[in-house]
Amino acid sequence: MTYLFRLSILFLSLFCTSNGIGQTTYVPVKVPAKYEKELDDAMLQFQGGNQKEAIKSIEGIVGKFPDWTIARQKLSRTYYETGQKQAAIEQLEASLSIDTMSQLNELYSLGRIYEEINEPERALGCYTAVIKKAAGQEALVQRATTSQQALEKKKALWDKGGDIVFTPFDSDINTPQHESLGRWTLDGQKMVFTRLVFDQEDIFFASFDTIARIWSIEDFAYNSPLNEGAHALSPDGNYLIFTSCNRQDGIGSCDLYLSFKDNGQWSRPTNMGPAFNSYSWDGQPCFGLDGLTLFYSSSRPGGMGGRDIWYVYQIAEGRWSNPINAGPAINTPDNEESPFVHFDGQTIYFMRDGKEGLGGYDLYISRKGIDGKWQKAENLGAPINSGVDEGALTLHPDGKRAIITRMTGTAKNDLFEFELPERFRATPTQALQVTIKDQVTGQPVRARVELFEISKQDTIRMSQWADLDGKISAVTSKNVRYGVMVSAEGYIMYSANLDADTSAVRQLAIMMTPLTAAQEKVIVLQNVFFESGSAALLPTSEPELNKLLWTLRKNVNMQIEIRGHTDNEGDEKSNLTLSEARAKAVYEYLAGRGITAERMSYKGFGETQPIADNATAVGRKQNRRTEFSITKM
Repeated sequence: MTYLFRLSILFLSLFCTSNGIGQTTYVPVKVPAKYEKELDDAMLQFQGGNQKEAIKSIEGIVGKFPDWTIARQKLSRTYYETGQKQAAIEQLEASLSIDTMSQLNELYSLGRIYEEINEPERALGCYTAVIKKAAGQEALVQRATTSQQALEKKKALWDKGGDIVFTPFDSDINTPQHESLGRWTLDGQKMVFTRLVFDQEDIFFASFDTIARIWSIEDFAYNSPLNEGAHALSPDGNYLIFTSCNRQDGIGSCDLYLSFKDNGQWSRPTNMGPAFNSYSWDGQPCFGLDGLTLFYSSSRPGGMGGRDIWYVYQIAEGRWSNPINAGPAINTPDNEESPFVHFDGQTIYFMRDGKEGLGGYDLYISRKGIDGKWQKAENLGAPINSGVDEGALTLHPDGKRAIITRMTGTAKNDLFEFELPERFRATPTQALQVTIKDQVTGQPVRARVELFEISKQDTIRMSQWADLDGKISAVTSKNVRYGVMVSAEGYIMYSANLDADTSAVRQLAIMMTPLTAAQEKVIVLQNVFFESGSAALLPTSEPELNKLLWTLRKNVNMQIEIRGHTDNEGDEKSNLTLSEARAKAVYEYLAGRGITAERMSYKGFGETQPIADNATAVGRKQNRRTEFSITKM
């Protein structure tokens, strides 16, 4: 490249942020007819799919005739259509440096590409220059004016995300094919993603070997010549829901299909039926926090226009609610797709193709307010969003690292990882791994685990069934206290209290007592709380008391004695009085909800029956307890 030509490129790189003007006495270069035909043939070759050879031919022509603006324009077009946007810009800049006035349409196109690569100031400069110089070309001026005004309205979005480094995944995952929609498992050790294979999508599982520093890739056993993609993995890793289109058992154009783990192997996928699928398009699922809520995108009737985000929740085992629209805070007349509800249960990310975005599909975030409803969605802005489509965004359980699908310079989709700006992050989470067994036999118990935040006066936050191995993987927020209640047919209820914890993974082993061995057993109500020095029940006691109420209603012959205990601080007589008053408060709560007096009694023991050392704060906390003993079954 000559020094003069380099100066021309520099001049044009500044052109759209200034009022630079190309030559005004330009005389088009004369090119032999042979090369005009060669250029036309190369473009036909490009359109026919032989892109590499076509680009090579046009590059050769430009090399012979560097001042031939038509050849540079067509080379720019081929670069653009193969995803090489920076190269496309360079060719347009070089062409405009030869002459501007004869190429005002190309100047407008340059502005559009600048928008796509997140260069809004240069794009605005191009539109302004077109408006000034295209007098008499009303259609072009109108296009440039419309683009200028739209971009001015979006300026606040361009600098929203700050400096972000997008790091592509290793070549084990990103291949010459298209990769998209990477989603971490709950423990953050594996990832599920979609790959285009022979022009159709398949699902793959990736596990990272920290010693060998490589990814191990395994394909889904039921990948087929039809598309399998746009997937969701349940928090416990046992259920895979994905989108597939045009199957013989389909209800609409695209439907949701389910596969579950059976003895460690994925089952043959089945259509999820009319409870989920409609005669319209249904796809791109995502599990909610509890594993019993499913969000997805659908064009079904009753929405707000285009594709909306809907959700269903499990009413009972095998029974689901009717689909519910996520509402106007999220859905609009435009298309909303690829929802991802973070493991905190309070944050949703999704795609929208509205005109108020930076271009194509943009990524948005919405959070739940204190009323439990989704708040108005917010555009994540640049550089996360750009002037072209942004693919689905998902997060690592740590709430910091994000995966995004982006187009590369070779016009293919790859998976990139980046650190999400703090203001867009969800609450840091941890994995809770629960194992439930029979106290007598040691065999797994398929129980239901219910979880609630002790600090909040709310209802059950999570309700989930264990699998056939008696295991559950659930999500908790770091540094939050939880109450845990476990119930199963034929077993006495179990109660536990989880202190605030900041670890990545928390494990809980539960031994359930069968009803046949429950008489005379003492069960501590770990999540019954009173005001300090008082017998007044706190509202956070209600989930546990309601579970005890449910247990008594379920087992109509059961009789219990409610017992109150204190630590040894204060005088013995006062402690005895307080412990009895607290036991009576529980008795009255149950009696007020229909449990007859002949099935219950209460007694206070004061400080006489410690179960831990009163010399420590931890021990005293354990000794301040309310419990019940089963006196008759």
